[in-house]
Amino acid sequence: MEKSKDELLAGISKLSGLDPFPDEIFYQIFEIEDNVERTQYVEALRKEAGKLKRRPEFNNLYRAFVLDYSQRQKQTGKVTRFTDQPIELNCGEWEATDMGVKTVRYDKNAMPVAYYACSHPILPVEILKNVDTAQERISLAYFKSATWQKITVDRAVCANANKIVDALSQFGIEVTSDNAKSLVRYISDCVGLNPATLEPKKSINRLGWVGSSFTPYAQDIRYEGDMDYEVIFRNVAQKGDFGAWKTLCRDLRKNIPLRMMMAASFASVLLEPLKVLPFVLHLWGTTGTGKTVALMVAMSIWGNPKMGGLVKTMNMTKNAIMRNAAFLCSIPFAGDELQTIKDKWQGNFDQLIYQITEGVDRGRARAYGGVEDTKTWKNSFIFTGEEPITKVNSGGGSKNRVIEIAIDGPLIEDGHYVSSVVQEHYGYAGRKFVEYIQEMDLNRIMDRYREIFEQLCKLDTTDKQAMAMSCMLLADEIAVKLFFPEERALQVSQVKQYLQSNFDVDVAERAYQQVLNWAAKNPVRFEDPKADNSPNKGEVWGKIDEDKLIVNRDVLLAFLDQNGFDYTAVSKKWSEKGYLVRNSQGKMVHQTKVYGIKSSYIKFRPKIRSMIEIPLVMHGGSGLSVEDFHAAVSNGMNKINAFTNLSIAVEDKIVEVSKSLPPKTITGPIYEAAIETGKQQVIQHIRLFGTRSIDS
Repeated sequence: MEKSKDELLAGISKLSGLDPFPDEIFYQIFEIEDNVERTQYVEALRKEAGKLKRRPEFNNLYRAFVLDYSQRQKQTGKVTRFTDQPIELNCGEWEATDMGVKTVRYDKNAMPVAYYACSHPILPVEILKNVDTAQERISLAYFKSATWQKITVDRAVCANANKIVDALSQFGIEVTSDNAKSLVRYISDCVGLNPATLEPKKSINRLGWVGSSFTPYAQDIRYEGDMDYEVIFRNVAQKGDFGAWKTLCRDLRKNIPLRMMMAASFASVLLEPLKVLPFVLHLWGTTGTGKTVALMVAMSIWGNPKMGGLVKTMNMTKNAIMRNAAFLCSIPFAGDELQTIKDKWQGNFDQLIYQITEGVDRGRARAYGGVEDTKTWKNSFIFTGEEPITKVNSGGGSKNRVIEIAIDGPLIEDGHYVSSVVQEHYGYAGRKFVEYIQEMDLNRIMDRYREIFEQLCKLDTTDKQAMAMSCMLLADEIAVKLFFPEERALQVSQVKQYLQSNFDVDVAERAYQQVLNWAAKNPVRFEDPKADNSPNKGEVWGKIDEDKLIVNRDVLLAFLDQNGFDYTAVSKKWSEKGYLVRNSQGKMVHQTKVYGIKSSYIKFRPKIRSMIEIPLVMHGGSGLSVEDFHAAVSNGMNKINAFTNLSIAVEDKIVEVSKSLPPKTITGPIYEAAIETGKQQVIQHIRLFGTRSIDS
């Protein structure tokens, strides 16, 4: 039988100094609803405890009971009771109804205090865990304007009272500095009390490879990307008839540059599994060649190739390019009309090439504090334009990462028709290509890539050029197998013309040739102005000796700077290559006189062939050994006369044949023998010269 307040108070007065305070006196406190009455009762208890000289003990017990009661309230097992709520959650101490979310807690005096988390229905409905970063985001459903709505924010936002106000209030959620702490606690309680219902789901905020899965094709990974990229995401899809697409492409693929664009598009998803760096394929030529439509064909592999969707106009900032590349991640970036951003890069795209082919972007500040995760990508970049993307003075690194194709004729005959077809039938080839990669043994794909790579490395090109082209050739092989079995895969012989040579990539070599050509075009400036009948009536830049080119250092630096070359970088390479003559102290700069003018000079040791622009001819090549012949060719000889060898061989053959023939019958056989012998001599010397191989 429960005791009254008076009975409980009377019971305390009868306690001895050692008797414990009964629990009933504390439970009674929480049964009193009126605050004034509750306070009076507590103070009466304290007074009686004071008579027993046990007031500190009472206060400690009282605080312990208040804390225990509050904890019990949290574990009462209340559930959300919103009308038409997406899910039902255990919410602990919180009253979650259509009137909002609140709870009642007790202060140190056991006074009930109402805490409001939100004035309208709200609850967490999903937790997403990013497979790249392991960071979590939380989806919140809330009822406003007579409808349930949903937003997804960083988990950290819902754990911070300051951040949650900034993040949620802009969507119309009623959260202020007054109720922010309660809302944070309510959301945390819901998540903690519903581990099974709110178990984190795998998510991604980009496209491309996620381990062995590939978004957006993976069924077990949720996409939760930014709204800024929603257009791209929606366009990576399938539509129309796959057969119609293949029929169209079979005819288009007869054009090698267009086929290479398709190969570069397919190759994009090979970069990650093969651990190959991003690369650029750039097609350039005059307006009207069908470059834009060809780019749309290449991107129809993955989805809707409409402009502004999977095909981007290049009128965008550097940051936008990087962010789009990071979002696409494994799917190719297609940029049309590169010249539209020429001014933004001062006519030099080297920096852009370096940045996009590095495959990593710098971190940026988050809107609600902290730094964003570093963005990365592993995809190909397919650009079109009206002029080359690299220049003669471009760095070797940029030239190395770009495969450029000059278009000298139409890629597509009826651009309007092709454009309309690929915007109605698209997206199947990319998905099937990815599925094939997923099913294949990666080691087999890697082995075939290495075979192609080794074949390309035998040519006069660089490793990076060979890597990019190997991916494209491998991608074309797979595409032929899957979609175009009537075709033969692209061969090295068909694409080697598009590879940069070692010379093309070597900045120092290009700068060296520029200097020699410059000197050859300006011979007057290297003449002695004091000599009789000297054509030089102006500046003296240096001197051309029999075995060296001497150039005033300041004049040379000005020429290199004007042409975009760095003297410090190229001069070091020149010295390593043996192109420079060092002084007695081992320095590259000579303090000497040229035509009586003392100054600082750089002395070049040029190859004869490099000093002049006319073809070199060696007269009297007969009698040279094979080694001498090859040495002459390697040193710049364009033609070697060997008539004596030819004449001697023909004469010997005439004598030989005439001895075996009866009189008056020698003319025909001798003529035939002489012709054949002369032919064989010509073939032999062509082989020696190395012009091409000839089957005798």
